[in-house]
Amino acid sequence: MSKFIRRVGYLRFGRYLEPLFEKGRFERLNTSLKKAGMDISIRAYLGSALLTSILLTIFVFIFSFLTLNIVFQNITPDTPPENILTVSLILGIFLGILTGIFTYFPFLYWPQMKATDRKILIEAGLTSTASYLSAMSSSGVPPDRLFYSLAGEESVAPEISKESKRITRDIEIFGYDILKALRTAAERSPSERFAKFLDGMSATITSGGDLTFFLAAETTALMKVKEEETKEFIDQLGVLAEIFMIVGVVAPLFFVVILAILAVISPEATLGQVFMIFLTYFIMPILLVIMNLMVSTISREI
Repeated sequence: MSKFIRRVGYLRFGRYLEPLFEKGRFERLNTSLKKAGMDISIRAYLGSALLTSILLTIFVFIFSFLTLNIVFQNITPDTPPENILTVSLILGIFLGILTGIFTYFPFLYWPQMKATDRKILIEAGLTSTASYLSAMSSSGVPPDRLFYSLAGEESVAPEISKESKRITRDIEIFGYDILKALRTAAERSPSERFAKFLDGMSATITSGGDLTFFLAAETTALMKVKEEETKEFIDQLGVLAEIFMIVGVVAPLFFVVILAILAVISPEATLGQVFMIFLTYFIMPILLVIMNLMVSTISREI
């Protein structure tokens, strides 16, 4: 999203949405924006979405109107020009409005999808993060400097490193103390597990407890959770491997044998050949892509 669209959307279109924000509308979207880590206000985001939809609606309307007008004149040269203009105008308006709708509504769900993606990445790196913080804390590093150090270590957990930068920003720029910064980070976190981890650190600091002991205990607990998730992943991978063997290996061989027999019995039959081409160049690639997506999805959580 360009700065120009964001600025114009905020100034020119966001103000018309302000009454809706005051009534509590789009509260869920506002929460999703924070959990997605998108540093943009709800007014600027929806104003930009509205502006983008309007611009695309106008562009598609003009392009469709001109294109359809030329096409209809070439296809039906005997049709009166005013009829062609009317039909082209109606279809252009319809396509423009349809484009605007299909442009605006994905903006409403994109933050939630991005927040879910961040949740997976955060929870995948939480074990290594707890281990890193435990090692740093055992060296006598104060709590606020723990996250300052973690913010510069993207190799530990990239997404949590970004969250650590926000915590450091809240402390050094906004003037928060470590407790308020941790509570704020927990509220905007898309991961409930990470939020509980931050709340636990906050409670330990508040009560004067041993933060090193807490982090060591959390590391051990998270390692056990990681071990269970890895076992579950291996079981799921085994099920997917069996499904792939059946769908990707056994079934194609079965169809090949059947079609070969049918070709010998009835050489003139072309339906089998068409099915073989469809199986080879369409069904099998689609199945392989689906299997790859499924394996990629479950492996990201580990």
